[in-house]
Amino acid sequence: MWLNTRGARGARLAALACGWFAAWLITPAALAATQDCRAVTPETCAVAHGLRRGVNLGNMLEAPREGDWGVRAERALVELAASNFQTVRVPVRWSNHAAPTADATIDEGFARRVDEVIDALLRRGVYVIVNVHHYTQLVGGGRHNREFSVEPDVVDTRFVNLWRQVALRYQNRSPKLIFELLNEPNGRLDGEPWNKLAAQALTVVRQTNPTRSVMIGPSYWNNVRDLPLLRLPADRNLVMSFHSYEPDDFTHQGITWRPRPMPTGIACCDARQKQGIARVFETAAQWNRATGVPAHLGEFGAHSAGDMAARVTWARTVRDEAEQRGIGWAWWELASDFSGVWSPPARDWVEPLRRALLD
Repeated sequence: MWLNTRGARGARLAALACGWFAAWLITPAALAATQDCRAVTPETCAVAHGLRRGVNLGNMLEAPREGDWGVRAERALVELAASNFQTVRVPVRWSNHAAPTADATIDEGFARRVDEVIDALLRRGVYVIVNVHHYTQLVGGGRHNREFSVEPDVVDTRFVNLWRQVALRYQNRSPKLIFELLNEPNGRLDGEPWNKLAAQALTVVRQTNPTRSVMIGPSYWNNVRDLPLLRLPADRNLVMSFHSYEPDDFTHQGITWRPRPMPTGIACCDARQKQGIARVFETAAQWNRATGVPAHLGEFGAHSAGDMAARVTWARTVRDEAEQRGIGWAWWELASDFSGVWSPPARDWVEPLRRALLD
């Protein structure tokens, strides 16, 4: 069920959502830039170019349990995202809400909760990206708190069977619903293992969704570094998804969940840093020109421990690099503590970030 958002808080959220939506315009430059789509259908090309400016509903449905990471997919937040962005990415930890056996039967109650979010977004007419997120055992990573383990010999089969069910469940939804096979394949999936597993998952998706747009990204955390290793299946409805947190020491400063905490006080963006950022997007653009498959920036964000002015400069720099090449993007994230553009405690926008992304 939706959380209760009636009263002053819900009214304020609704008013802000409508107000910013009415004022928001896409610049002519962003409209003019396009990508090479010769390897995909006109429909998938239109999807890729329609994604434009987006946001992630981060730390909500991909937490081990919704609410574990301090934020829920409240109806007002979902409406806020849909009213101010053209695309909303919905990360989902299906793996922790499914049987531990090879069949991976998804819990119906959790699936209906995801339905609520997806359907609310689709009713607003935005593009929606739904993925498999934080299946930590699949990549050989450690389990998060409240995440259960499964036998190693069923990990890959569970992944394929998760997609068999998700694809069947949403086969009749709008073409604006896009499937993203896996967030940030890495570790044991780097390189060829990911190519093989992605092909298996796409095969079961195509049994029920023959023409739906599907996103597949490179390994090494969706880093463009691994684009030379990515071998996409022969399919004319694919979009390549990549992430960019360059430079990492700036965007991840102050985080505590790595083995060694990242130091703070890192500035941005000097000429060297801007060159590094531009290099990411030129690599993606060159790959697009070589393959004819369009690209999408699924995540970028700068941790809240950094200086706000520097984070604003970084966000605008990344946005501009993407839009100059016709690449749609999704900010990480709407309303959580990594780089939320909306502050739940203040019940208002983090205005400098909002301007950097949408003005």
